[in-house]
Amino acid sequence: MIENKQMNNAEKALARILFQNMLAKSMGDEFEGIFTKIMSYSSADFYPVKPQGPQGDWKNDGHEPNAGRYYQVYAPESFDEAKAIKKIEDDFSGLIKKWGDGKVYPVGIKEFYFVINDAYRIKPGAYPTTYAKLELLRQKYMLDVCRPFLAKDLEDKLMNLSADQIIAVVGFPPDPADIETIRFDLISEIIGHIIENFAPQSLESNLSNPQFEKKITFNNLKVAAKLLRSADYRSGSIEEYFSANSNFARQDVRDKLHAMYCDIRGAHQYIDEGDATAEDRMFFWILDQITPGNKNLSQRQQKEIQEAAIVILAYFFEACDIFEEPKC
Repeated sequence: MIENKQMNNAEKALARILFQNMLAKSMGDEFEGIFTKIMSYSSADFYPVKPQGPQGDWKNDGHEPNAGRYYQVYAPESFDEAKAIKKIEDDFSGLIKKWGDGKVYPVGIKEFYFVINDAYRIKPGAYPTTYAKLELLRQKYMLDVCRPFLAKDLEDKLMNLSADQIIAVVGFPPDPADIETIRFDLISEIIGHIIENFAPQSLESNLSNPQFEKKITFNNLKVAAKLLRSADYRSGSIEEYFSANSNFARQDVRDKLHAMYCDIRGAHQYIDEGDATAEDRMFFWILDQITPGNKNLSQRQQKEIQEAAIVILAYFFEACDIFEEPKC
């Protein structure tokens, strides 16, 4: 998809959505790994710190020593503000003890960032007590900067990277131009994956055929729109597959895709009023869920199976089994 060193606006919009979905489900060590990867690409002066047995990492998850800039990550599965405040106090105290006052580098500690995966929730950001605690530390230790480092800050770092580095973080974005002939074995693999791994939601059969473009507009789909349009031309392959199989398979996949859509529709991080990317993010979240993961596949094989998954989504999108049907 991307052969040059820069992404155009459409490619960046897609990469941003893929990244937002990635952070929404990444916590703990997984989030810290993403943070470290992006920061290492972003700054030649950034160095992650590896825990050293009982000494740990000296309360330092990563730093830019020449600037006196230090980072501590907090990304639990369930955010607890009281624990977050205690972690700020304990970690900064340990950081000062080991790294402050020129103990390791002559610059010392000038900036401290408490890295939080707020995961693009309805109300992104940190709690007021977090801001207050960090400001108290800034004043007490006369730091230049002492503040939260949020998902939006990490996204800014990512989007300033080169195209190949962005791809290394979020994966290879799908390209509408590449959706061509879809192999039956890939269709079968994805449908089997959906049937085996997701809970159904019983529904009366719909399979109506509303105006495709009207539905795209009604659901405010922008980044996903080109993929759906291109994939819709290949959806005959899905009809051919289902014609060769029992009606149960079609209905089962349909029910499970609709249940997934209803689940993600109700997820808090996707329903922020005024979030122009919410519907696109829902589409790519479902795409990620139904695409079987296999680390042994080559990049080309991963791309092929993702394209087959997009065609399946286009087929059920047109039938109004996922996303909202335009009102008459």
